[in-house]
Amino acid sequence: MRFSRAAACFAAAAFSVTLEAGLLPVFPLDPAPLKVFQNYVAQFEKDVYAPYAESGKLWIDSVSRNGAYAAGKPVLQARENTDITNGSIHHFTGAMRMAGATIADVRHIMEDYPNYPKYFKPDVGKGSGEFNPDSKPDDDHYTAHLTLVQQTLWIAASFDCTYDTHYRFNDPHRWSSQSSTVSIREWRDPKDSSQGYYPEGEDHGFLWRTNTFWFARDTNGGLDVQVDSMTLSRPVPTGFAWWGTKRTKEAVDKMLKDMKAAVDALHQQHS
Repeated sequence: MRFSRAAACFAAAAFSVTLEAGLLPVFPLDPAPLKVFQNYVAQFEKDVYAPYAESGKLWIDSVSRNGAYAAGKPVLQARENTDITNGSIHHFTGAMRMAGATIADVRHIMEDYPNYPKYFKPDVGKGSGEFNPDSKPDDDHYTAHLTLVQQTLWIAASFDCTYDTHYRFNDPHRWSSQSSTVSIREWRDPKDSSQGYYPEGEDHGFLWRTNTFWFARDTNGGLDVQVDSMTLSRPVPTGFAWWGTKRTKEAVDKMLKDMKAAVDALHQQHS
């Protein structure tokens, strides 16, 4: 997986039991904000993702190493949180030091899709992944399917998402992943699957696209881990500020904590 990691899709909408999403008006996806988002992601890939393969530099290298990071806690930074014409883009970066972790640990967890509901609960309801035949020794290519079942105190919503994901070894000490949604379908009723889905692009606009990037660097007996999550949704309505910026920030924070917990559990299992 957002995750994703999953990711990505782990920055997906999280909404409450008190107000069903079906009671809100739909907000169709317009091609214009989709193009803006695609350009935004492409620029990130050019400026950050691609250079990492050569330099191995992470965002945390350019900021003060504070006590939280040294103590193995997530450190987050807002990148883009703004409304555009008929849309909204949200992007957060998070970094975390995982003492004792290895690239093999992270790779195992990220490619273990059937256990995503255990690793990333309660955000993921179901998970599966197909290993594609064009994969290479340094590039594991997956098509993944995740069901997101999330809620806050205000609105409940659920999505079935399909991702195109690459897990790459940049060298023996550096690993990265690149995940983008191919399809996102919102359930009409998260509690009743017999109601089916809204047509893609003709739903509530809570989550139209999500891209997630993971970076892992092996140093000093552990990993420096970074995750970038960016989402495209409808413009944030007045009174719903928690829906865009806060939701994405909390999703990045949770992805890092969930990964750390999954790695710890893996080590306990092996010991």
